[in-house]
Amino acid sequence: MSFFFLHPLYLYALAATSLPLLIHLLNRRKLKRIRFPAVRFILLSQRRISRTYRLRQWILLALRTGAVFLLALLLAHPIFQTGAGLFAGGAPLSLVIILDSSLSMKWSGQGEGFKQAKEAARLLISSLNDGDRAAVVPTNAPDRGSIRLKGEREILLRDLEGIQLSAGIADFPAALGAAYELLKEPAAQKEIWLMTDMALTGWENFSIGALAQHDPLIPLKIIKIATKEEPSNATIKEVKMRGHGAGVGLPIQLEASVVNFSDQEIKDLLVQLNIDERGREQKLISIPPKGEREVGFVFNLTQAGDHQGYVMLKKDGLAGNPISYFTLRAEDKLKVLVVDGDPQTSLVQSETFFLSRALNPAGERDSSLFLPTVIIPEGLSSVSLDSYQALILCNVPVISDAFLPRLREYLRKGGGLLLFFGDRIQVDNYNAKLFHSSPPILPAPIREKKSFPEPAGEKIEAMDASHPALQAFADQMLKESLKATKVHGYFRTDTAGGSTLLSLAGGAPLLVEKKGGPGRVLFFTSSADRDWSDLPLKTAYLPLIQSLVSYLSGGKEGAMDPGVTVGSPKVFSFPPLYVGKGLRIVKPDRKEREITFVPNREKASATFQENDLAGIYRLSLPEGEAQTAPQIYPVNSPFLESRLESIGERELGAKLAPIRAEILPFESLEKGGTRTDLSLPLLLLLIVTLASEGWLAQRF
Repeated sequence: MSFFFLHPLYLYALAATSLPLLIHLLNRRKLKRIRFPAVRFILLSQRRISRTYRLRQWILLALRTGAVFLLALLLAHPIFQTGAGLFAGGAPLSLVIILDSSLSMKWSGQGEGFKQAKEAARLLISSLNDGDRAAVVPTNAPDRGSIRLKGEREILLRDLEGIQLSAGIADFPAALGAAYELLKEPAAQKEIWLMTDMALTGWENFSIGALAQHDPLIPLKIIKIATKEEPSNATIKEVKMRGHGAGVGLPIQLEASVVNFSDQEIKDLLVQLNIDERGREQKLISIPPKGEREVGFVFNLTQAGDHQGYVMLKKDGLAGNPISYFTLRAEDKLKVLVVDGDPQTSLVQSETFFLSRALNPAGERDSSLFLPTVIIPEGLSSVSLDSYQALILCNVPVISDAFLPRLREYLRKGGGLLLFFGDRIQVDNYNAKLFHSSPPILPAPIREKKSFPEPAGEKIEAMDASHPALQAFADQMLKESLKATKVHGYFRTDTAGGSTLLSLAGGAPLLVEKKGGPGRVLFFTSSADRDWSDLPLKTAYLPLIQSLVSYLSGGKEGAMDPGVTVGSPKVFSFPPLYVGKGLRIVKPDRKEREITFVPNREKASATFQENDLAGIYRLSLPEGEAQTAPQIYPVNSPFLESRLESIGERELGAKLAPIRAEILPFESLEKGGTRTDLSLPLLLLLIVTLASEGWLAQRF
């Protein structure tokens, strides 16, 4: 039941109701009173007569004011409506139907929410009269610019059927903004109807200020698609990988977080893991009310490269998105050449004992992503550097003239070099070969050695945790372990041509990266073993060595990509030589799009915006080095969109204020409704008021 005006602008004319009173006040005469004793008895009689006269004047003033009031209401054309039916007859109508096409509509209304919303829109379109115009606006659409008001019911119904359920959250500000833009055209009547399940996720961040424009005088009718009985409501919150990297033949650990939104326990929920369209493992779980459960999977990959996968939930009557996509990039073993500059007869006392164990703790080929090969400096002359992704020099005394050009060529091709110092280092040789020669490999010359008694060693004070080589140390436990390290021997240097990743309490650099050049160079100003620090005994040593070597190898440690959220952009970054080249993207519905790389600082970047479907997107990359980049990436629906919690009617009304919103159940639209035009009763009342005013004015 509602009451509204077809032409509310005429309500401003109600201000004219004050005119009769103003005229009365302006015409009042100011009389000078002179008392005559002789007329005292006449005045007493006149007072009795004036009381009746004054009452008649007040009645006359009320009739004149009421006539102006009724005339203003008549011009505003008031309508009284019961139910939710459209106005039958009367002035032409401009109607915008907003259809909530968000993912939550898939499970609302006993699993038929989107179907019910379309049926409601179909009833409204069928109720249109000749001369009426309407438009259907989905809440999730990349382009609403082509939508316009139409008067043909068949075309409108065809537009309605073409709207598909999306995989994201409803964009109510954009949809309402498009509706108000369409209704800017002059029309006798204007209305907006919104079909929605009022899901909390779509409305919780809504504010009236997000609308580019709105008109409080246009009524907004909201048809609520409700779920009578709460179903089992669960979804996959996230899928993540445990451990360091994804390598061929190595055990890969995935963990899926499954969340239960409902107030009842969900029993016997089947969780399945699928890799490359093959089922790998499945588990049966139970989740407590409003609870969360972690489900772990372990599997192996036999081929290097890109792999697609998903985790799926299966249970009859389950409401919520049941699938979460991810991609895996598996790498072959990373071959690391380790040069021991201080070999010992006892393996434990050698320079590289701790380092090689950190790269491959079990010492078996299929137990680690890293395959370290340890040689002595004399073996460098016969080994091919191109066979290794990273080269580590540990306390190697000198850089030979024969080895230097091979080292430069290795770095030019993109190899990675990690230097550890020690007491056998000949500083003059390193400075001459690696710094003063062109182009320099070290960022700055090596200076004097600093040493302290072991108990008085300096702790690691500062760390660049944002650097890719140290991202593992976002973990607080690892960070504390690393900062507890005591260093009692190191070479001083500066960072004129590099950046400091680790530094000691006194400010001296401990780990420095050389800036620029195709290859990556890191040097650690202390030793790799126990001689100059207790770092090899710390928990942080293994992840530090593995992270540094992985970074030097170009980040090729294998990784899982959980993807981007539906509606979010995907950014691609490649070397600058790809500026101007095209990148073709195939969406899950097999439609192709193409974007172009543009310059972005020292990179070529491209941004893809149309991630509107959940699934696996495939790339056709430019030829060249970019072929080593992932060829696929996943897009997932927002996990909170699976939550069937709805916003309260009072809260929604407060969010929409000052827009006049009326919330109606779906059943009211099915039952229809009636509208009563109050113009004729008002006209008759106005005629009676004017006739009464004329009779009283003439009579008195």
